[in-house]
Amino acid sequence: MHPPYPCWVLAAERLLVPLVERMQPGAAFLPLEGMASNHGIKADELEAFARPCLLASHWLAAQGGEQSGFTREEVAKWFREGLLAGTDPAKETYWGAVTNYHQHSVEMGALVLALEIARDWLWTPLGASERRQVLCWIRTVRGVGLHRNNHLFFGVFPLCFLIKEGAGAKEDSTLVFQWMDILEHMYLGNGWFLDGMNETVDLYNAYAFHYYGLWWGKLYGEMDPARAERWREKAIPFLKDYSRFFAASGENVPFGRSLIYRFAASTPFGLAHHCGVDALSPGMSRRLCTKNLGFFMDRLPADQPLSVGWTDEFPAVAEAYSCAGSPYWAAKAFAPLLIAPSDPFWQEPEEPIPAEGADFSHSIPTIGMVVRSIAGEVELFNAESGICPGNTGFGTYKWGKTSFRTGVGFEVQAPDGEFPRDSALTAESEEGAVYGRHSTHALKCADDGVAMAYVLGDKASLFAVQVETRIWWRGGWQVQLHRYDAHQKARLTVGGYSLPSADENHSVALQAVSGFEASGTVEHSGANRTHLLAESSSYPILQTEWVEGEGSLVCLSYCGLEPSRGWTVVSCDEAGMVLKAEDGSVWEVSFE
Repeated sequence: MHPPYPCWVLAAERLLVPLVERMQPGAAFLPLEGMASNHGIKADELEAFARPCLLASHWLAAQGGEQSGFTREEVAKWFREGLLAGTDPAKETYWGAVTNYHQHSVEMGALVLALEIARDWLWTPLGASERRQVLCWIRTVRGVGLHRNNHLFFGVFPLCFLIKEGAGAKEDSTLVFQWMDILEHMYLGNGWFLDGMNETVDLYNAYAFHYYGLWWGKLYGEMDPARAERWREKAIPFLKDYSRFFAASGENVPFGRSLIYRFAASTPFGLAHHCGVDALSPGMSRRLCTKNLGFFMDRLPADQPLSVGWTDEFPAVAEAYSCAGSPYWAAKAFAPLLIAPSDPFWQEPEEPIPAEGADFSHSIPTIGMVVRSIAGEVELFNAESGICPGNTGFGTYKWGKTSFRTGVGFEVQAPDGEFPRDSALTAESEEGAVYGRHSTHALKCADDGVAMAYVLGDKASLFAVQVETRIWWRGGWQVQLHRYDAHQKARLTVGGYSLPSADENHSVALQAVSGFEASGTVEHSGANRTHLLAESSSYPILQTEWVEGEGSLVCLSYCGLEPSRGWTVVSCDEAGMVLKAEDGSVWEVSFE
């Protein structure tokens, strides 16, 4: 068995290989192939410098390596020269000043962290005039508008860096504390944050709130020790919950936005240990990090940059704010390289992660979610979170499916903008528009079931189907009860999990109990790929006739590693349902 620390160093080095090959003298960005963002060319160029620089900073600060044909000094020298080229207003390579609500502040935050992590390689070697030039550019963040979400950190870190370097203004600390106060007011409790104006709860808790909160305490906590301690304390319950979001394979549940950041999902486990927070044992923390990193690295083509996608290049899952450099936010996951090889994090034996043990069901009422494991895979139910009305372009389906699961992926929004029907309840209007779940209100969030209320429709069309959904589970099966009140004629569809056509391991099924008129299979193939994992895919559906007024739907949905065998419905009425399996076991579900 290879020693774990050197393996991590080589993993970071492997990601650097295609970047080093693209380094051009005098450039202030890496020419990465891929989609452009809606932020403009200069922002994309800065992103294609700052995020790879964050990756490089972890490798520069690590021990060992240099086995791929380049040295630390060569890599550090290119990034130092690029930093100077990008911050010199007299050159064409100048990135430009930060302005209101612009992506530049995000990437400036990444660069500040890189300079801190690899200070001896990236900052200390600069001359006095060179430092002044960089600090003048960083100073352009002062006073800019920042989105009221995790982006406030991107004002905090640059100003703290200026203060630390003796280049801050008198009022900078006041701004820092104001922004930190606002961020702390986004705290929902029990370790979880709402992402401000986005109104979402998702993986940004891991690689934004807890990432920057812990780093702030580590780097600048002396400005307010009590605040730094609060952030460390908040991380403890979060990490305990969040450890359950990872399958035995290492894959984290794909849901929410920015899925192209891949193994950034495991960021807080190693970083927390580095910052003195031990919510989990060192052996479990390392295993979570290593398995998540390995899941994605094993699927990465040799000597290729990280692409825009999940396990391969798939721009359709990305948001418009993403570009070719965006996936390198995954660099955050390399915090373990900052932990000494002699530390218990590396020396203690690995311990199984929750999904490697017995099946579990774990409710998190604070955020309206239940996460459960089935034979090593993980399934997530979200009964509360949804993207704000102003950012529905990110894809409401990323929060609005009935459930999300590791191992199988899902359908994304088609080019025509139709809400994907897999693993979801959708409503179709007579005009052909398809509406999926968006704003949602949790009614129940428990280890044995979830319930939620929401409306399928939108304000422009005045189309509205009020829905109350209740879900129970047993093994790979779900019982779904959907009570509805359609205020216009609507056709309702329940979709099962979507599988890649080549998946020979999983089985999916839908079993109608009441309220449906037809069943079928939806298939996608060819050039217009819509599945997270594959070019072609299919999933089962159940559909109603055209309905209006009140009614209810009852069905069972299955996804698992064994063939589905279905259930015999012994009885079903308004009070509940009794099901019987082939082996004689009985499942009683109360609808009350």
